[in-house]
Amino acid sequence: MPCPLHALAEEHELPASEAVIAATLALMTGYSQALQADLHPQQRLLMGAKIGRNLELLAGHPALSEGFQRIALGLQARWQLMSDCTAQAGPAGPAAAARLH
Repeated sequence: MPCPLHALAEEHELPASEAVIAATLALMTGYSQALQADLHPQQRLLMGAKIGRNLELLAGHPALSEGFQRIALGLQARWQLMSDCTAQAGPAGPAAAARLH
């Protein structure tokens, strides 16, 4: 009898571009949770930085349309700005922002 976890893994195999989109959406969900911000502010900063890097990757991905790439690039700029502001406003301040770049 095959392992049920293995069957689940096969169901979720995606092309690279879709995997990055799915991971980015999952990170955005985690980032938006207020409890995450309160309990793990440094982890939230790291998640925000990863979201920005994923959006940058999507903005240059050859399998995606030019329109999607433009949207991803605009979102990446907004996430970078938001991450910088969040890092500077947090308890770690500018030191945390410097580590994210």
